[in-house]
Amino acid sequence: MNIDLSTRNLPDRPKLLEFSQRRAAFAFARFGGQVQGVAIRVEDVNGPRGGLGISCLARLRLAQGGELLVEGAASSPEQGIASVLARLAGRLRRLASFRHDHR
Repeated sequence: MNIDLSTRNLPDRPKLLEFSQRRAAFAFARFGGQVQGVAIRVEDVNGPRGGLGISCLARLRLAQGGELLVEGAASSPEQGIASVLARLAGRLRRLASFRHDHR
């Protein structure tokens, strides 16, 4: 699975990329070849003020075609990445269940 991470106004991109790869591998392990890749965009919109200043957007590309998109806010880049990946996994589970039930 391909992970594409883009950051804006955030230090330590290599650490965030490694974190994203581990979380995505865990979140989508049960879906095997259904996931083609994930693009994650993380941005610090608050600067040094703190609070829920991290904006996170994740786009999951499905191997069969189509995409799932999730957006969120968090107080740290790691929290934002973990949150959007968990929400994407939940949406993918529901989609797989829906497709299985409607065959």
